[in-house]
Amino acid sequence: MSTTDALYERFKANLEAVNGECSLAAKADAGKVVADLFQAKGIKTACVAETDFLREIGIVPALREAGVEVFTDHIRLHAETAQGGISEAQYGVADLGSILQVGDEIDARIVATMSADYVGILKESTIVDDYDAMFDVICALPEMPNFVGFVTGPSRTADIECVSTVGVHGPLRLSIVIIQDA
Repeated sequence: MSTTDALYERFKANLEAVNGECSLAAKADAGKVVADLFQAKGIKTACVAETDFLREIGIVPALREAGVEVFTDHIRLHAETAQGGISEAQYGVADLGSILQVGDEIDARIVATMSADYVGILKESTIVDDYDAMFDVICALPEMPNFVGFVTGPSRTADIECVSTVGVHGPLRLSIVIIQDA
C-alpha cells in the first residue's frame, strides 16, 4: 500500500467515524460519482462554487445531465433553498477525517455551511498525515488567507444538558469525494 493509499484509508475511516461519507474517484469519473450521490439522496437543486479544477473534472455538466438544477452564480440568492452544495477543499487531514477550506472565496464557505447536503471535492495528493503537518502546510503558504476552516463531519452541537442536534451550524450530511491524482 502506498503512502497516499494509506492516508486515504485513514482519512476515510476517521470521516466515517463522525458520520461523514467518503468516496474515491478518478478524474474522469468524478462528475458521475457526485451526480450518483445526489440522485441516491433525491437532491434536485445544488449550488456549486466552481473552480478551475471542478470545471476540469466536469461536475456541473454531470449534475445537469442527471437532472439536477445547478446554480453557479448568485450563490447567496440560492444557497438557502438549494438542497445540495459542492465546493473544492484545499487540504485534508487523515488523522481527523477533516477537510480544510483555505482562501478568500466566500461562495465556497456559503455552500459548505448552508446546504443540507454538502459534497467537498478533495485532491488525494493534498491529504496530510495529522494536525501538525497541516499547520506546517498553512505556515508555509506565501500569504496567510483571510479564512481557514476545518470541516469534520456533519454539523452538530449540544446544549448544556448534552442534548445533541445535527445540522444547526452547517450541513446535515457531509460527503467527501477524493479525486485520484493519477
